Amino acid sequence: MKKIYNSLRFILPLILLVVVASTSCNKDVPAAMPIVKTTAGSTIGDILNTNPNFSILKAAVTKAGMMAAVSDKNNEFTVFAPSDAAFIASGIPLAAINALPAASVTSIVQYHVIPGRKLMSSAVPTTFPNVQMPTSFIIPAPNTSPLVRFSSFPSKRGDRVWVNNIPVVTPDVDAANGAIHVTAAVVAPPTRVLLDTISREADMSYLVAAILRADVGVPTGSRFQDYLANPLANFTVMAPTNTAFMALFTALRLPVSPASFGLLPTATVQGIVAYHVLMARAFSPNLPTGATPVPTLLSASLPTAPLLTVDATQGVKGFKNLTYSKITAVDRHAINGVYHKIDQVLMPQ
Repeated sequence: MKKIYNSLRFILPLILLVVVASTSCNKDVPAAMPIVKTTAGSTIGDILNTNPNFSILKAAVTKAGMMAAVSDKNNEFTVFAPSDAAFIASGIPLAAINALPAASVTSIVQYHVIPGRKLMSSAVPTTFPNVQMPTSFIIPAPNTSPLVRFSSFPSKRGDRVWVNNIPVVTPDVDAANGAIHVTAAVVAPPTRVLLDTISREADMSYLVAAILRADVGVPTGSRFQDYLANPLANFTVMAPTNTAFMALFTALRLPVSPASFGLLPTATVQGIVAYHVLMARAFSPNLPTGATPVPTLLSASLPTAPLLTVDATQGVKGFKNLTYSKITAVDRHAINGVYHKIDQVLMPQ
């Protein structure tokens, strides 16, 4: 343990720079809606204008000023399209679309649209972790660059398709200028980065304390808090709850308090934090369905470090953990990643 953690002290800041520079349970899919696939002559705009199941989306697209674009046969789009039932289930009835500012409606619509390509379900990757598909949505300042489009994250398991963690109930509605995939809910764009989102969780205060302890003596710009606040990064965090850290301190015979991180060497806390960070985004429907070794930020820093074992059914297991840590809450989505709450601290050695 000392060898790995002491080496990490010198290697981690550089690896973190390289990584960023380069860069509830699974929902069951409801029964498919009775939406008839269209002829090649109908555009996405034609479908929205004529299919009564899309009256709320039609109003939203119109208010966002995008109807002309999705009606133009010279353009090409993939649209993840919430039905009226999906909007209502997400708490956004037609009255809300009419009442919201145009900028808010535009951001919702843009996050459902992948411009410049027609993505059919047969081409959605089944690989872990999720693949990125840049949308039309540009997150406004100060969260990110005005030139960067934010991505959605389609995935597939068998014949089931998701975007982020939202099920697609009817895939492959063909159009002359693209494809529509009907979703079970509105795919909401995130508004905060990982560090901000985690810091707002009452049962994540020990994890925040661990991050701050791990950053002691690390130059600004190379700290965990810098990268978890970087809107251009893309991580998955397996996030131990306060109860998980309390159990660890009890096992180590340390006072059960966030202050006890100060009793551990900084390099040790760095190693623990790095072992909980995956270097790509993976929503719960895209987690491996069998026990799968998964690299972490720790193994990127030190190739000899052990991998995590991830299994969507059992949870996630560290090299030195005797049992799987259960995933108790999933798909907390942020601008620069996603985190899943777990009930044990993952230990590499």
